[in-house]
Amino acid sequence: MIKYNLKLILRKLRREKIFTIVNLLGLVLGLSAFLAIALYVEDELSFDKFHEDSESIYRVVNNNENWGYSITSPIDYVNFYAPTIPSIADYNRLSSINTRRDGAVLVEANGKTIYQKGAFRTDPNFFQFYGFQLMDGNPSSVFSSSESVVISTSLKEKFFGDSVAIGKEIVLNMTERYIISGIAQDPPKNSTIQFQLLAFEEAFFKNDFENQSGFLGVHTYLKVSEEQNIEVVAQQINESKDLPPYTDFLKEDHYELVPFTEQRLFAPYERDIFSKNDYQTVVIFIGIGLSILILAMINYVNLVTAMATKRVKEIGLRKVVGASRRQLISLQILEAIVMTIFAFVIAFAINERFIPILNEMLNKDIQLNYFSDVFFIWVFVFGIALGLLAGFYPALMISNFKAINLVTRNTFASGKKGYLRKFLVFFQFTISAILLIVVSIISAQMDYLKNKDLGFQPEYLVSFPFYKDSTQSYQTFKNRVLNISGVEGASINGFQMGLRTESGIYDKENRKDEDVISSSITVVYGDTDFIETVGVSFIWKAESYNGELKDNQIIVGQSLAEKFKLFEDGTPKPLYNFNGKLEVVGVVSDFHVESLKSEIQPTVVFPISDWGSRNLTVKVNSNVGRETLDEVGEIYQDIFQRPSEFYFLDQQIEDFYQKEQGQFRLFSSFTSLAIFISLLGLVALTVYSVELKRKEVSIRKVLGASIRSLLFLLNKEYSLLVVLSFLIAIPAGLYAMQNWLDQFVYRVEVGPLLFISAMALFLIMTWSVTIIQSLKVSGENPADVLREE
Repeated sequence: MIKYNLKLILRKLRREKIFTIVNLLGLVLGLSAFLAIALYVEDELSFDKFHEDSESIYRVVNNNENWGYSITSPIDYVNFYAPTIPSIADYNRLSSINTRRDGAVLVEANGKTIYQKGAFRTDPNFFQFYGFQLMDGNPSSVFSSSESVVISTSLKEKFFGDSVAIGKEIVLNMTERYIISGIAQDPPKNSTIQFQLLAFEEAFFKNDFENQSGFLGVHTYLKVSEEQNIEVVAQQINESKDLPPYTDFLKEDHYELVPFTEQRLFAPYERDIFSKNDYQTVVIFIGIGLSILILAMINYVNLVTAMATKRVKEIGLRKVVGASRRQLISLQILEAIVMTIFAFVIAFAINERFIPILNEMLNKDIQLNYFSDVFFIWVFVFGIALGLLAGFYPALMISNFKAINLVTRNTFASGKKGYLRKFLVFFQFTISAILLIVVSIISAQMDYLKNKDLGFQPEYLVSFPFYKDSTQSYQTFKNRVLNISGVEGASINGFQMGLRTESGIYDKENRKDEDVISSSITVVYGDTDFIETVGVSFIWKAESYNGELKDNQIIVGQSLAEKFKLFEDGTPKPLYNFNGKLEVVGVVSDFHVESLKSEIQPTVVFPISDWGSRNLTVKVNSNVGRETLDEVGEIYQDIFQRPSEFYFLDQQIEDFYQKEQGQFRLFSSFTSLAIFISLLGLVALTVYSVELKRKEVSIRKVLGASIRSLLFLLNKEYSLLVVLSFLIAIPAGLYAMQNWLDQFVYRVEVGPLLFISAMALFLIMTWSVTIIQSLKVSGENPADVLREE
């Protein structure tokens, strides 16, 4: 019987080609988008779970009273508290080898030199602590000796190809020499920790606080006994702050433990050396995926029930010759199952070609395997389930038709208003309107990020990074660059977008006074030309200031001047930091050094120093070409004897939102699909309603109705549905996007114009669909229509 019914269904689908193509198109698009989103969400939720002990690993983060969250703790703090807390089974630390903005380090081996990201120093237990795999080497002994290094398989290919790398020398930053002791498999893309090179240096994590009067911050991970209460462990860590010699610096710090598997989506901090996402983004993707799936199912129901108006005689004859209601229901549900399974197979084929694009866009490694359990579950189990769901209502509706009415008339009996069908289309419109509003808000925010005044002028600014091995040559490099045609200015400074140097400042020498005003600050080191080169605006300058900052002289941002009430007595009062008294000789407008997700911090410009000389910022003429930068690069290589590199500040700012840009493109694509599917559903409703109103339209034409009035009659219902759907979608869309917008401290003001534009756009799209059918019916000869009965 099933075989017979399958033949009937296949014949019917071949006979009704237009119906089959339109219906299949809606299902395929909806299921393809849903499958792609499901794979994306599955990948996001799988981060860091491949480690054997992932559930027992935690990351130590600091929540400072003044500075908020940071991802590091003092380099050797764990050495003080770990031995006193029995529930800490083990720990591992990571420290980026280079503090450059993108984390790249100069690597030289086998006669080749490149800049490489993902280089870290670590404890010797790295490959025992985590679940990363070694291709060559023993996890317990690969770091048995100091000055040993493990490189990834991809880095080995760059330097050594197929030749042996173990035992070969590798040089970092031209001076640090290591011996390769192991080859590691590249970290999976669903790993938060991404490395290409791991170096072990025995003395590195030993703090020399007494001699250096400071400490390095590192990333600390703990392995805690599973039965232990994490809050208790965090409390014990905070109670250990009086153990190190630098305990005075830890008084305002509060340490928390973030589960290893949650650092990707649920971390409380914004900045990290590793890529992170936000669970709100994943929730939005889940919402879009489910919405598109529901739209596809509703679209199928509407198309099937609309096409039933063309099959009334067939259904009636089946009932007359003895077909039972159960048989009609089974036939219709089987048809739906065949359609959904076939659509899923095509959706898999489409995603097989789309996944590489998705991986490149979001830097992922999502795989799609036709011979996996996932394929079987999605195509057959899920396909059958969706087929049952989609075919249930059309089957019930068709099986309820009265045989006598069906064989004597080619339209449904009057009295049926089609309220359920209208509600389904209204539901489609509402979901599409919500998605359109979501994309409109994201688009407005992305435009805002591009156009927001950052307090300086990033256009035509190019940075050439410095390294600590060549401090004596920085001024020579600057002087030679200024002689190049097309260079309008240059400054040696520590201004790097995305790298914020934090410190503290006070209005009293004794910072323990009860009425002392204090603030965390962003420290920027700059030479004489810094302010003019980057385009920061002065609000006030001291008469004695001649453009050059002397020792203990500073320029402060406007917000800090207001917080400290610097000009309360007419002249700026002195400020203090850990090094003593500071003289304020200028006030400038606040400027950003981080993304707009972070609140702008009070900024203080200090005189340039060897430690603060991180790059030369060059302002080039807008008309110059790449030749000017190449000329600067030649000077760079000549002076520093290392490959030249540079980055544009405006491109650097765009990189802050690279993840959001990729997600926005996906949101836009999926929303376009959702709207297209909704319009397909509108085609079904238009065909159905126009079929019912053909005689009414003909009678009105006989009585003298104009084409305009007939078009209004046929389309007013859809326009009303669009308006009503947007009345619901506006608050729903705003609510859905509130948490996403909250991640940006600086964000666009969402006004009524955005919603009006979105609704107008959707109205135009619906009219473009309905007007074709409406014109077709309005142009029919009334005599031909009325003669049909």
